[in-house]
Amino acid sequence: MNLSRLITSGTAGLAALTLTACTGLGATAQSLGSTSTTTTQTSSTASATSAASATAAEDAAAASEDSGTSGTTTGLGALDTHWDEDDLTWDPSEERAVTLADGASSTDSDGVAVDRDVITVSAGGVYRISGDLSDGQVVVTAPDDETVTLVLDGVDITSTTGPALSVVSADEVTVVLADGTDNTLTDGEGYEVADDSTPVAALASASDLTLAGSGSLTVTGRANDAISSSDGLLVTPGTGQLTLEAVDDGLRGKDYVDLLGGTITITAGDDGVKSDNTTDTDRGWVLVDGATLTVAAGDDGIKGEQTLQVSSGEVTVSSSVEGMESAWILITGGSVDVTASDDGINATAVDGVEGGSESDDGSLLQVTGGTITVAAGTDGLDVNGSAELTGGTITITSAANGGDSPVDVNGELTLDGAQVTANGTTITSADQLAVQPGGPGGGMAPAPRG
Repeated sequence: MNLSRLITSGTAGLAALTLTACTGLGATAQSLGSTSTTTTQTSSTASATSAASATAAEDAAAASEDSGTSGTTTGLGALDTHWDEDDLTWDPSEERAVTLADGASSTDSDGVAVDRDVITVSAGGVYRISGDLSDGQVVVTAPDDETVTLVLDGVDITSTTGPALSVVSADEVTVVLADGTDNTLTDGEGYEVADDSTPVAALASASDLTLAGSGSLTVTGRANDAISSSDGLLVTPGTGQLTLEAVDDGLRGKDYVDLLGGTITITAGDDGVKSDNTTDTDRGWVLVDGATLTVAAGDDGIKGEQTLQVSSGEVTVSSSVEGMESAWILITGGSVDVTASDDGINATAVDGVEGGSESDDGSLLQVTGGTITVAAGTDGLDVNGSAELTGGTITITSAANGGDSPVDVNGELTLDGAQVTANGTTITSADQLAVQPGGPGGGMAPAPRG
């Protein structure tokens, strides 16, 4: 894999992501240049309609085509998500009832089969599920071209043999937390999923997964993850409280994790939030754009293998080894508060791509806005490539030993516009942040720019 191409593609793709032409939420729009030295910023209001966002994307794409620039410059159309606001609109008469009860579950739908305490949804549609299973499962096996909406209306499902809620097949599945309800999903311990048909998680999905609704959901992953999708995972604006606990990862979407809302609290033995697709250059990303996210992690707080962006909302990583990690990290707004035993924010090459602790591996950290607070056991900002700090307020507390530093950059460091305080000192030039040659924090000092 060519990392320089990956970063260019990731930069381009994230521009499309934040324009949200697909979701139509009108999130803060960013148009990033194809090089690491130029950042161009535009914005739209949160109330923009789907049509307006789509029109903006189309206009920008047309402008790019007219100017003869490549798609990697504007990146429009390079990324999309599975979700549309229409996914949350249906006629109540379309709903089919599923009532859970140990040994006595029932339904009024031909698309649902009850086999003791395993309830299988085999057709697209909207299903309102209520009741409890002390040792059972809800399984979705809809055709790959059909969508399924599951309204959890006061559900408590525990399984001792697998996921509590398992999506084996469907085009996409939306889990809606009914207003005013508390819902709980708990999986078994030490089980395996036959033929790897889904991830191992309490809420496991082989299809694109959306979480919505103003109710609450508590998920406990006793075997592996709490919530995991083999495709994309999105939390919509207006989503209620998600409380996740897992022995491995808390919230995982292989292709992407798009957090547009919700109050999300995660306690994870490994990574808190993760997207780990390293194959497709327009996947493997995490976006926080409106969510309130609190993470206590045994390893990385938030990890997007290829790209990670915070544009609005609140991110608190209360404990971690490394707080935030990705090949390309962009913070344009919101608040970020990271506590880490190792590096606070770490931009580094995708796993498997050659690089070294003392060489520029092509990774990139860009901060154009927001409020960032980092308390790190070693380096505050550790960048194996280049860093551009051109906006926002950054406060760093890092290790006091001679080798580690507030900002450790192997490539070029730009400080131009960001307000930086490091270990109690106001930073006015990039050379105040450089690691000295030979220190264990990262080898040679960077070439400051700014």
